[in-house]
Amino acid sequence: MKKSILYQWTYILFATAISTLVLYQYAKELPELISNDNLTKEIAMCSGQLLWQGSIIMIFIKKKIHTYLYNMISVSLLGSLALIPLILVYKQEVIIPEIKILLFLFVVCLMILDHTRRVKKLKLPGYLTITWITYRLLWLPILLF
Repeated sequence: MKKSILYQWTYILFATAISTLVLYQYAKELPELISNDNLTKEIAMCSGQLLWQGSIIMIFIKKKIHTYLYNMISVSLLGSLALIPLILVYKQEVIIPEIKILLFLFVVCLMILDHTRRVKKLKLPGYLTITWITYRLLWLPILLF
């Protein structure tokens, strides 16, 4: 395995772990909405995203798998890093759940824009953004109930 590919896979695993931990902490700040969250669910959701998108790109595109996953997890990592200051504020101030949800959705919108930009830059089909969003939407009932 080439050094750059090994680096990318190492980064993918590291970024997945960080994203998992941050999302778990964010979910703990919304007990009114996400009352039964646990770390196992977050691990399954974040690592499952790699399997979901990786499968789609392997079946339909058959190229740039590790490069796409590297970029996809970078979007997730950047989104997670954007949530950290919010988590810190929530620990210091009482913020109503509706505001927490709106701020989370704002970060999600930025992530969608970044994902779309990266897919175009890699010259990959735009439906990868749709499948990326679809995966997260499929997880909503699991997280909320």
